[in-house]
Amino acid sequence: MKRYLSPLGRLLFVAFAVGPAVIPPAAPVHACTIFVLTDTSGALFCNNEDHPNPKTRIWFQPAGDGYYGAAYVGCDSGWAQGGLNTEGLAFDWVAGTKETWEPDPHLPYLRGNPSQRMLETCATIDDAIVFFRTNREPGFSYARILVADRTGNSVIIGAKDGQLQVEKEDQSRGFGFGQRTLDVALPERPEPTVANGFKILRDCRQGGDYTTEYSNIFDLKSGDVFLYFLPGCNDQVGLNLAVELKRGAHYYDLPQIREQRAGAPRPLPLTMKRFPLDEVKPIPDREPEVTARLRGVIQGGDAGASRGEDFTPDMWRRISGLKKASEAHRKPFGDFVSMTLVERDDEGGQRGYYYRTEFANATALQYIVLDGQNKIAAGNLWVDVVWKPGAN
Repeated sequence: MKRYLSPLGRLLFVAFAVGPAVIPPAAPVHACTIFVLTDTSGALFCNNEDHPNPKTRIWFQPAGDGYYGAAYVGCDSGWAQGGLNTEGLAFDWVAGTKETWEPDPHLPYLRGNPSQRMLETCATIDDAIVFFRTNREPGFSYARILVADRTGNSVIIGAKDGQLQVEKEDQSRGFGFGQRTLDVALPERPEPTVANGFKILRDCRQGGDYTTEYSNIFDLKSGDVFLYFLPGCNDQVGLNLAVELKRGAHYYDLPQIREQRAGAPRPLPLTMKRFPLDEVKPIPDREPEVTARLRGVIQGGDAGASRGEDFTPDMWRRISGLKKASEAHRKPFGDFVSMTLVERDDEGGQRGYYYRTEFANATALQYIVLDGQNKIAAGNLWVDVVWKPGAN
């Protein structure tokens, strides 16, 4: 299991380092580029993932009771950035906007990533519109989503002036970092071929801190997936959703996908499982002093007494200025109750700890990474959260 979490995952650890927070990743305006190429012959969903985490992955979740099978793309945090399901529905996001957005307080909270819950249960863009109108999605305060189905119809959903905005279209369209390129290319009505899609993606690549880590094209009719995963390169790997789903739940590290495809399927880590809290069980805690220390960090965060010496310099730099913003998100969880070790792993000189953490109003699966000097290097409270009955 990899050590590095996305900036979102790192910031989510603020949740109990300085009080829980759901804070969007720092991002330039219009990071990422997404677009749909469509005509009567086909429909392609195309994306450039512009992100500072090079540890990128694709993973597969077969269908189950009440949900469709799907492929997801993202990084080792397990929080999908985009995906494709067996019904030919696909999504991805562009972050970097800033909108006034407060979801209706009567809408239900969802476990895990709302976009993944949407892809598991929706077959068309109309289904997706209903989903986002009837479930909470805090991400609309800083991002917009593009969803397309196998007909080539698409919808852009976001927030404007505190209201949910829904823009449907049946033609090729897109937005994001490569907007100028899209404004030139898409009016020419390029045929929906992988070659045309990749040419536009290549012209929309970004460099710098938010370099394009991978490009993906989903064929919404055939379920074929095309990946271009090395920054600055044109190396292509092709997969098929139905074929991969027959191999069961598994994942590939994109930089090593060729070698890994030749081996046995790699089981999903906890961060990529659907509802990991349903699967974990307590294990012997052979380092009670570590658990005691981390409990102290969490409770110190509750009291506003987080200490820089508990964190790596990079982690502290990311979270130390967020106390005020995070305090408003602390109250719904209620008082800290307990934490129980459920999994532990080692890799690259770092140690990862998964805890089932109980609060008065919720149960959370928390992931914390310590470096070789026992400093907190990364963490993620939101691996999975279950709200208790009656929690407000």
